[in-house]
Amino acid sequence: MPFEEKPKTNLPSDNLKYYRQRKQMTTRQLAEKLDIVPSTVVMYENGKQPIPYDVAVKLADILEIEESLLYDDFSHFLATPYTEALKSVRMVLGLSLKAFAEQIEIVPSYYYKLERGNRRPSRKVYQKICAMLEATGLQTSLLWEHPLQ
Repeated sequence: MPFEEKPKTNLPSDNLKYYRQRKQMTTRQLAEKLDIVPSTVVMYENGKQPIPYDVAVKLADILEIEESLLYDDFSHFLATPYTEALKSVRMVLGLSLKAFAEQIEIVPSYYYKLERGNRRPSRKVYQKICAMLEATGLQTSLLWEHPLQ
């Protein structure tokens, strides 16, 4: 069997591809069951786009697997009101927009757009935010649990 070995990573994208192939489904067949275009499934499998929570639930049902295999902290963060979470964490740290952007080593103008909801953070930016929070002793779960007041 060509798919006996599970993915070495636990990324949702790798799990999706592995379990789709285990079910002997094409991306087109899976896309039809989800009522989306096949290129979207390919983007999920290549890690180019995070799998939204509602899609992860449907995929898990179709593939007969645990939904947690298709959903990670980054996807969870995007499914929450992340703009409010970012602002809340920044305020807890007592940082200005510019200072927070500098702390996570991104361009301030890009961060302004993130906090306003005009841009969606990439996985790389999310990882930078998590690293900065860990360095300051804050829990990264603050980003996708209930924002602080």
